[in-house]
Amino acid sequence: MRTIRLLCALVLASTACTACSANQPADGSCAEGFTCTTLHVPLDRARPDGPSLDLPVIAADNVDAPRGVLLLLTGGPGQPAIPTLSRNVDPDVLREYRLVMFDQRGTGAGGLNCPALQETVGGSDFLTPPTEAVDQCAKQIGSGVGYYGTPDTVDDIEQLRQFLKVDRLTLDGTSYGSFTAEQYGLKYPDRVQALVLDSVVPHKGFDPMGLDLMAATNEVLRATCQTCIADLAWLVQHGVSGTDLMEMLSVSSLNSVNPTLQGIPAALHSARTGDESALKELFQRTTSNGLPYDQLSAGLHMATLCSDLHFPWSGKPNRQAALDDAVRRLDPKRLYPYDVATAREQLMIQGCLRWPAARVSTYPAAQELLPRTLILHGSNDLFCPLDWSRWEKDHARSAQLVVIPGSGHSVQRDPRGRQAVRTFLLD
Repeated sequence: MRTIRLLCALVLASTACTACSANQPADGSCAEGFTCTTLHVPLDRARPDGPSLDLPVIAADNVDAPRGVLLLLTGGPGQPAIPTLSRNVDPDVLREYRLVMFDQRGTGAGGLNCPALQETVGGSDFLTPPTEAVDQCAKQIGSGVGYYGTPDTVDDIEQLRQFLKVDRLTLDGTSYGSFTAEQYGLKYPDRVQALVLDSVVPHKGFDPMGLDLMAATNEVLRATCQTCIADLAWLVQHGVSGTDLMEMLSVSSLNSVNPTLQGIPAALHSARTGDESALKELFQRTTSNGLPYDQLSAGLHMATLCSDLHFPWSGKPNRQAALDDAVRRLDPKRLYPYDVATAREQLMIQGCLRWPAARVSTYPAAQELLPRTLILHGSNDLFCPLDWSRWEKDHARSAQLVVIPGSGHSVQRDPRGRQAVRTFLLD
């Protein structure tokens, strides 16, 4: 867990850039053209003199950039920002904006490290977590377990803005980072110049049973092959884990700029006809388990989601009874090609079912994004449904939705996505 220290004031102090090791030269200095600092934030903002967290920050040296600060927000939740500094940003954008990134609370080399949970589920949203691993992680985090929700990160961003001494920020968030950007925009609309939302998680939240994702599987796979849906349904009905299949399909769209889902139709069909070798190889190649915590923290992932989302048991005394009741009311037709067991065994359901009752994230009353907004989504994204971006566009005052045909999750890795962002930011 990140070192917690007692501080009497909130300051942003310069460091020797020990937090920027992924991008620093061998002599220990910060990456060329950037300054590395550490943001000291309170674990609990109601206790400013209590325990604090040190969040690494890296900022470009063009302090007088004509268009102000561009803050890039990474996803997960659980992915640090500093190691992604080399992410391809248009050179003209870098000249016009001052690029800033920071490792959100609980992420990076000093973030939440729950070894058993990390080994079994890594950064997955789907794989069913072992109960012992969940219990060990919650116990390890301890009394601070409720202070890793998105609203905590939103207030960290506001503190960072104040340190940078700028009136407004342009925020560019990918995946979960889009949710963070949206929540900041809703709470601090006057502090936002523009938003870029890539592979959107809607600001209303989403169903932790994965129902939207199951529907998206239907839409994407039907456009890919004629037999995929039937083969997938048959495998689920004959004992293949639906959560494993969701993991495989989603990561396949996550790890490819232009995912054609090549090899997946044949692997599904071969498994249905008795040869599971290709499917097992796909499972091995696309699983998130074993992903190092400093690349995506499973502990932070769980702590944030269990605070942020609304669950079937929210506000009810008996969690298991409330979940059982919700499962009984599921419509199997809505789940196809998956089943009820797939919905019940989702990581967010089984993990958060056991997670300690702590602070529940509270969000701004505003329900419409006010800043100028660009929304990007890939048509083959099996990690975040396209309908989430459509919903977000309908709940923004001035938003443009760009759908990149054939692209998957994290559209700005696609040259077409980067061009759309360049045009938007430099217009």
